[in-house]
Amino acid sequence: MRDIGADLLVYDPLSDSSQLVRGVIFGPNISRRLGRVLGLNALPPGRAICTYRCAYCPLASVIELASSPGEVKGWLPAARVVEALMDTFEVLGCPLDQLDALVLIGNGEPTLYPELPELVYGMGKVRDLYAPEAKVAVFTNSSLLGESRVLEALSMADYVVAKLDAVDDELWVALNRPYHGLPGLMSLLRGLKVLRKALDGADGELVISTTFLELAQEGISNASEGHLRALARILSDLAPDQVHVETPLLPPGSPIRPLSRQELAEAALAIADAVGEERVFVLAGTTLPIPVRLLKHSKYLGLEAAKVRVRLPEPTRALLLEGPGARTRVKILEALSAKSMNCNQVAKAVGISWWTAQRHLERLLEAGLIRAVAFGRRTLYTITSAGLSALMGLRARASEAPGPPTRLL
Repeated sequence: MRDIGADLLVYDPLSDSSQLVRGVIFGPNISRRLGRVLGLNALPPGRAICTYRCAYCPLASVIELASSPGEVKGWLPAARVVEALMDTFEVLGCPLDQLDALVLIGNGEPTLYPELPELVYGMGKVRDLYAPEAKVAVFTNSSLLGESRVLEALSMADYVVAKLDAVDDELWVALNRPYHGLPGLMSLLRGLKVLRKALDGADGELVISTTFLELAQEGISNASEGHLRALARILSDLAPDQVHVETPLLPPGSPIRPLSRQELAEAALAIADAVGEERVFVLAGTTLPIPVRLLKHSKYLGLEAAKVRVRLPEPTRALLLEGPGARTRVKILEALSAKSMNCNQVAKAVGISWWTAQRHLERLLEAGLIRAVAFGRRTLYTITSAGLSALMGLRARASEAPGPPTRLL
């Protein structure tokens, strides 16, 4: 670990999201959504500052509430954060072509950062220089989307994960516990619509993340039938690229009840009926997102990959785990688990050339993990049941194998 300046740390790996990030740059970590990532914490180091104090947040006891950048002292200039990111690349010495994303997240709500557009722009410039295949990603609780500087910044990102736990005012207050200076829920929902349009115009992806739970003492839940219907209507209108549903990981004795595996699957399927099953994924523990499509075609609803005992045949294991291109072939399978694509679409989704995509598709076809379907003059590729089983087997291996620390991004 090396200091950059007086209080900037190059490398601060975390395996527990209940710990404070005490550096500006942390990782590389393994993100459930994005793969191998470097995290950026633009909030004052060692402090947790947010617009919410969510009922299920592991940092709730130490969060300082704020509704605007002016309420917080100790911000680092954007130029200094970007410099820390550049120095980190110089120090790490890892193969930069294996980095999948630069992620702005940290201890709390990153959109509180006063120089947010300058920071996201700087992240993009550093990415272009050191890891041109990586995405620039931002995680937000959506509470400040009504601010022009926030929308300007997020429209420059490749991938935005926006929280939406509730579409009912009472539930929003109970679950997310917003700071009193924030605009209301309707402002948040309007902001999501504006963000959707901005990202569409810039070829960015919008992911809506919903955490389902029950407040046992109050007897209220955002997974109730009525709220699920209302949430599904809003998500259908918003049309995000993906919807990720999960339930919190909580210590024994918590007053919050996470959903059972069956309840979480049912919530995901209810949302999929409104927005399309190709867009909805379940996040369980530290495993990769599980497509609702996979749940619908399998009796397995446990959602814990470590309990799925799928033995990979030797040729499949070699194809997906060994040799050049194995990582790319796994990415192609993940992309095709969401929807059928032609070769051009696969190449764009995975970030490779048409010729490279074609070669990998041919190998996956030979292995029976995908199949080709004639569609007019085009050929579409779709994952087979063998391919879906292989993905489940890989998730089981990933959850059991030692490796870089995992932060639940």
